[in-house]
Amino acid sequence: MASFRYRGVAPGGAPVEGVVEASDREDAAAKAHESCEVVTSVERLREMKFGGVLNMDLGDLSHRRMKEKELSLLCSQLAIETKAGLPIVRSLDLVAENTADRRLQRIIRETSRDVQEGHDLAGSLEKNSKGALPPTFLETVRAGEESGRLDECFDRLKNYYLNSGNVRSKAVSAMIYPVFLIIIAAIVIIIIMVKAVPVFASTYKSMGIELPGVTKALISVSDFFSAFWMPLLAIILGIVVAVKLFGRTQTGKRAYAHLALKFPGTGRVNVMNAACQFSSTMSAMLASGLPMVQAVNITSRVIGNYLVRLDVRRAAEEVVAGRRLCDGLKKSRWLPSMLLEMTAVGEETGSLEETLRVVSEYYANEVETAVSRALSILEPVIIIIMAFLVTFILLSVYIPLFNMYSHI
Repeated sequence: MASFRYRGVAPGGAPVEGVVEASDREDAAAKAHESCEVVTSVERLREMKFGGVLNMDLGDLSHRRMKEKELSLLCSQLAIETKAGLPIVRSLDLVAENTADRRLQRIIRETSRDVQEGHDLAGSLEKNSKGALPPTFLETVRAGEESGRLDECFDRLKNYYLNSGNVRSKAVSAMIYPVFLIIIAAIVIIIIMVKAVPVFASTYKSMGIELPGVTKALISVSDFFSAFWMPLLAIILGIVVAVKLFGRTQTGKRAYAHLALKFPGTGRVNVMNAACQFSSTMSAMLASGLPMVQAVNITSRVIGNYLVRLDVRRAAEEVVAGRRLCDGLKKSRWLPSMLLEMTAVGEETGSLEETLRVVSEYYANEVETAVSRALSILEPVIIIIMAFLVTFILLSVYIPLFNMYSHI
């Protein structure tokens, strides 16, 4: 997270200036929109080159975002306690006493003290969490405080994070087996190339056996990797670092986001996942009573794909200008047409919250089905490639032996 200074104009026309913590300029502009109607400039504040970087990295590690499962459990506990009629301070103390996570325990205890001193709950959580709690959680709690319906808001958040966590965990679980196969294949091939092939090459050389072309090629590759593995490792690490650094630039973010949405096989899954993120988050924000502009801005910060996030932010600007949300979303190149049509229907009938909830369930099921279908094709492909590589290596090694025995 970095610090950005913004300047803008408040709804009444007064100039506004402030500092926000954000991951990039777009995120900072979205946060600035929460306090001013028009943002005129966003500038990144300079930090100390050495100490600042160290502090930033350590802060990012200690204040990482909480996972959906953790947030769902937290919201479930708070929903039960507030529904039972317990004061919010007592509810927070109970949560702190019954959690094993020291970071969360610290956040809740500090928040409880602040609320006891008269501060608002959402502001205290935001101050004490230092980025660990997402904007969806904080803004929903703020809306629940203003409406006096904290128990309902915690209940909605519980369901929202539970569903989001389930979608993410299913996708991750489905990827474990293919990744495991690839890692095992890489280890097996490296061991054969580094350990087995040099032994056979030395044996064949001492015996003076005429080697076929495939065996010579395999030995050359093995010698190359054995001699230059350190420079190759350095090059690979350099490429990884360069890719990471490029991904932090505006051009890199756009390029990677475009690749993710257009990549054969997984592009459609990423599009549907973005549609699921948008519809589920918007439904939860509207159900909590947030204004349309604020709900869209918060939703844009939740969406993972950079290009889709920009499209949703532009839609928020259309809403500020007095147009409908569906009109702003129709300018998006990436969101599915069904989502756009259902958003228009929801706005026309006054049931946007419920419509988006149904749409989110549909896309969550579609994402799960698409991932399963893609993996059902990917797994046998990986196995076939592994079998081909291992067979090629073994035949290259043993063909000279077969030729030698045939001439005895």
